Amino acid sequence: MENLTISAACWLTPPANRRPLHRPRPLTAAYWHNHRNQLLCLATYTGLQVLLSVLAANAHRALGASIMVAKGCGQCLNFNCSFIAVLMLRRCLTWLRATWLAQVLPLDYVIQFHQLMGYMVVGLSLVHTVAHVVNFALLAQSGASPFQFWELLLTTRPGIGWVHGSASPTGVALLLLLLLMVICSSPCVRRSGHFQVFYWTHLSYLPLWILLILHGPNFWKWLLVPGILFLLEKAMGLIKSRMAPLSIVEVNLLPSKVTHLIIQRPPLFHYRPGDYLYLNIPTIARYEWHPFTISSAPEQKDTIELHIRSQGQWTNRLYESFKVSDPVGCDSKRLSRSLRMRRSQRKPQASEMSSENHRFCNIKCYIDGPYGTSTRRIFASEHAVLIGAGIGITPFASILQSIMHRHQKRKHVCPSCQHSWMEGLQDHDMKLHKVDFIWINRDQRSFEWFVSLLTKLEMDQAQEAQDDHFLELHMYMTSALGKNDMKAIGLQMALDLLAKKEKKDSITGLQTRTQPGRPDWSKVFQKVAAAKKGKVQVFFCGSPALAKVLKGHCEQFGFRFFQENF
Repeated sequence: MENLTISAACWLTPPANRRPLHRPRPLTAAYWHNHRNQLLCLATYTGLQVLLSVLAANAHRALGASIMVAKGCGQCLNFNCSFIAVLMLRRCLTWLRATWLAQVLPLDYVIQFHQLMGYMVVGLSLVHTVAHVVNFALLAQSGASPFQFWELLLTTRPGIGWVHGSASPTGVALLLLLLLMVICSSPCVRRSGHFQVFYWTHLSYLPLWILLILHGPNFWKWLLVPGILFLLEKAMGLIKSRMAPLSIVEVNLLPSKVTHLIIQRPPLFHYRPGDYLYLNIPTIARYEWHPFTISSAPEQKDTIELHIRSQGQWTNRLYESFKVSDPVGCDSKRLSRSLRMRRSQRKPQASEMSSENHRFCNIKCYIDGPYGTSTRRIFASEHAVLIGAGIGITPFASILQSIMHRHQKRKHVCPSCQHSWMEGLQDHDMKLHKVDFIWINRDQRSFEWFVSLLTKLEMDQAQEAQDDHFLELHMYMTSALGKNDMKAIGLQMALDLLAKKEKKDSITGLQTRTQPGRPDWSKVFQKVAAAKKGKVQVFFCGSPALAKVLKGHCEQFGFRFFQENF
């Protein structure tokens, strides 16, 4: 009857009046409130660029306008080409997330700032080069220099520069190298199966720095501190990652070409829920390192779990190598021996996957990390809303397990009357009062990735009253027709009746009912706001298009929004 009522109401409702025009998001107070840290840093960066260029241009005002422009851009390039490396110091950034500076600095946007500075370097280099070309042309035309234009531009004969007059040829080489890097860093190259092109051309920062030291007399002073930090971090990462190879003890091939890796956990590998690591498998690609979120909880002591969606050249190669009966690096004898050993050591546990999708192997791999993300803020929230789209559930899988572990640690039950209560906070890092987890998938098979985890979370809360649930699950399948679609009335009625009779959802097998269609975000956030469980923070992992929609709704309701890129 509810389905019929909803469908009939939508069918008979007259068209709504046109909504009044709203102000653009950047002009609203909520936008400035949610982006104040990013905007403040951007304003500081812009002001610093203007200050450096004005000071350098003013110091050379006697040499003409073209020299003033070239020197102003050159001083900005000194800063940008050295500081751009600081934004990629992942260990330092992870350490900063544990300090009070995480509340001030926009650490979640370092990649965007890194890209912005890269484009700034290219733009300033072009202006710097054009200014010098104009100056050389004026000198050659006026006869003030005994050298011709091409000699001033391409040779060391005029003696321009502090290292054997190499400023002109090194400048041309720098410009060509920068253009190559920015072209090969574009999304059309990185995401079209040519990651190696991006990777190897991006390593040009080493010859780039060497050429900059030869080109500009003051660049080494700007690079000194950032360069030392960069070299120390790289050396530490190389030592830690290559110290000892780790074994991939089990591989599960999941629907929608998702590879589930279970890796041996190093003794001193300490991470927090939602962290990620860099993975290298020499049998797949010897020199490629790719970032993946850790999907297992830190309380899992012996192994680390990763769920890898096949979306590129490396990930497809990984999936295909385990899809065959004899995986890369495992002969049949080793595979059967590992299978027997693993079965004898493994505890019995429920699994939805058929045995043919399991691979037991001893392939070696290397990991680098862990590194922190914005999801570390979840435990400091009061009411957290976790939204995962597709394989974007991976950071929340680790977080949900850890949350329930800490929640059960705080929960006590009287042995006589079975009354349960929550003790005072034992974990000072956990302030959570309520967690809403929303998982959006296109088809039914994708829910199989983590259905065993979600089943366990439901069982952990089975003894609590419905209104007292600390964790609420909300599942959506976008390929299904919504309740307000006339063509879906019969199917939705049958699914509702079956779910009521069997006490579980027919799509996922969970007690939580899977909702057809896309979420109505206005209603979802209205319900979250009505719960009044404390300050709401929304954490999202998924497509950028959906992130823009969620940002707009969070600004309307006054929720803080955090996005993880994957």
